[in-house]
Formats: sequence, C-alpha cells, structure tokens
Amino acid sequence: MGEKRHVINNIKCEVKNCVYQTPEQRCTAGEIEIGTRNAKDCSETACITFELDKHANC
Repeated sequence: MGEKRHVINNIKCEVKNCVYQTPEQRCTAGEIEIGTRNAKDCSETACITFELDKHANC
C-alpha cells in the first residue's frame, strides 16, 4: 500500500469503496467520466469511472 498514486487536482471523492479514492478523499483515476448526459439534479449523476475496491466493506 506504500505505492504513490497521482491525484487529480480539485476533485474530491466521498466514495469510500472506490479503488481510486485516497484516505484524503481525492481521486487517483487517470481520468474520470461523469454521467448522465441529461441530468437535471445531482442525484441523477454518477461517476462512470467508479471501480469497486476489492478490499471494500460492502
């Protein structure tokens, strides 16, 4: 776990069970994709880049 990962500046992620999230709530994905295209409310959006951390407690 001592591996240094590049953080995407100015992106905060609160999804604790995502493989790309750091303990400081930052995203380390190489790029992110957010959907859906016709969202009218924040509850209609989702991070398409999300990948479940195999060590997550779900």
